[in-house]
Amino acid sequence: MTTRSLTLVQAVFIALLISLVSPAAWSQQQEQPGVPLQEKTAGEPSQQTPAETAPEQQGAVIIPEQGKQAPEKAEAAPPKEAPKEEGGIYTIKQGDTLWDISNAYLKDPFLWPFIWKANLYITNPDLIYPGNKLVIPSLAPIERALEAPAAPQEQLVQKPTTTTAAPPAKPAEEERAAVGKLIVPEEAPVPIIDKYAMLNSGFVNQEDSGDVIEDSKEGKTIYGYDDIVYVTIESKEAALGDKFLIYQPLNKVKHPVTGKTFGKLIKVLGILQLTEKGAPGTYAARITISFNYAEKGSMLTPYQEPTLIYSTAQAQPKDISGYILEVVDGRTINAQTDIVYLDKGSTEGVNPGDRFVVYAKPKKKTYPKEVIGETQVFLVKEHTATAVVTKSANIIVRGDEVEYKK
Repeated sequence: MTTRSLTLVQAVFIALLISLVSPAAWSQQQEQPGVPLQEKTAGEPSQQTPAETAPEQQGAVIIPEQGKQAPEKAEAAPPKEAPKEEGGIYTIKQGDTLWDISNAYLKDPFLWPFIWKANLYITNPDLIYPGNKLVIPSLAPIERALEAPAAPQEQLVQKPTTTTAAPPAKPAEEERAAVGKLIVPEEAPVPIIDKYAMLNSGFVNQEDSGDVIEDSKEGKTIYGYDDIVYVTIESKEAALGDKFLIYQPLNKVKHPVTGKTFGKLIKVLGILQLTEKGAPGTYAARITISFNYAEKGSMLTPYQEPTLIYSTAQAQPKDISGYILEVVDGRTINAQTDIVYLDKGSTEGVNPGDRFVVYAKPKKKTYPKEVIGETQVFLVKEHTATAVVTKSANIIVRGDEVEYKK
């Protein structure tokens, strides 16, 4: 056998020997794409350190050399402190406004509605009085909502084109469902007046109530939110859990044309709920909402949940005309909202949502009537209705004529 043949046999023998001794190492090298196999002759010493021959890869476990310590992990960042559930009580001082208080305590004057909402006894945010207490709400729930991670969005990945036959067509509904779409919700309609403004607007009542507050559990002379009071209910068979409006009669209201007494203007003070039963007709109750302070003798009437009214309410064919009994200015920080009381009610066919055109009194009966505004009804009693002025070209006053808008 020649020397060349002998050398070839030896090389084949060495290769077979290496594959038999270390098959795992051989297969591991074969499975790593992009890592070239190192050619090395038998007996040639390696010139690379273990760290060089095993470069660090993502997800790999690195075993330190003997006598060396494993690298320490980077210190984890301390967890972010959660927003504190803090609030407080503030005593109003002369010259304060909700705008300034919000700027001082919530660090943003435009957050004043949060303070207003937390203090339901404030019916008009323009009118706050020195000495009254304000609850300053915590903004922690809002901060947590802002810090919450956004929901992952779907990404459309374009698949590589192939030469295989196209799959069967999907139904149109299935095809639309398979593609992620951004659906923008429709803007929610806004009522012409919110629930608490409706309750606080009052109404014209034609008779006093025999249902009254008799006393309080703690012997107070004035009562507000969360106070326990004792009440007498004579007008109906009441049950625990029933709600009643707390109100106070104000001035008498006379009809602008006939001059006859039409009733009394009612100021709503709050809402209470019956919690315990005593002697027949006597109950303990908790004041759940307070617009203003109540006292012994404050009257009660069964509570009716207001129906929110929208400007898009459909008009029904009716023939109703009447007069404005009284006007109340409900100026707010955003705009001026006039509340008017009409001399027509459910008996005459008035319903919540009805719109009435307002006419100014002409200088002479023979002159044409001048349209000066429009009102929309949100609260209806038997012979009266409470409405909000939605349009006005001039001042609306007591005695102006109203006519149902068809």
